Amino acid sequence: MISQTGQMDLARTITIYVVYLGMAIFSIFIIFLILRRDTKKLNKIFCGFYLCSAIGVIINAIYAPLELNPLVLILHFITYYLFCLAFCFLLIFNLILLKSEKIITLKKQLIILVIYGGLLLVMAPIAFLMDGITIDETTFWKPKYSLFFFIYAISVVSCIGIIPIVHYSIEIYKTFEDKIIRKRWKLYFIGMFIYFVVFYLTSLSNCLNIQVFRDYISIISLLLFGAIALIYLGVGRQLAR
Repeated sequence: MISQTGQMDLARTITIYVVYLGMAIFSIFIIFLILRRDTKKLNKIFCGFYLCSAIGVIINAIYAPLELNPLVLILHFITYYLFCLAFCFLLIFNLILLKSEKIITLKKQLIILVIYGGLLLVMAPIAFLMDGITIDETTFWKPKYSLFFFIYAISVVSCIGIIPIVHYSIEIYKTFEDKIIRKRWKLYFIGMFIYFVVFYLTSLSNCLNIQVFRDYISIISLLLFGAIALIYLGVGRQLAR
């Protein structure tokens, strides 16, 4: 996000290069801890969530100071796509925990990933051909979403990603009898909830394109550190043991 003077504003700089980039480094470290312990399929799927988020953040850090289209627009779309795609890995992870890999086979996992990823790709023509995303001097190089793009993206992510994740997480919690495991799963659930809220608010801020609201979201985004930490403490740490 560039100010009228052509320089990135302080809130955007802190959000991208302190909060988000720090989150990416933390996510990569978590991936290392989990895969160092075991590279089994379930671990890789769980790490897919962190990997998509980390790559998205790194791309975001690369294009943020640029004032060059269509490069900036393309890179922002890739960033947002990866953030949305990350939820699919949590969904598959939850499904396997609830039903086992014998039921949620590799074929079914790929079908879920292809359907979800394909529906997200529909955002591309909306973004590039229907002015779904605008990033140029008129927006001071801040991403601005059209109402149609926002509604479509949120609908896909919510209906196929977030709502099923929440539903299956609750179902998994009900299967636990051990108090310690239930407590750990609560940490995972709280971490997911925080992550989802920040995702919704960030998307909304890009749609509303109100600077004061963007500034508030920059502050709220600090919660992402806690979110990915709780997700790891709730589930990831057990995979890393």
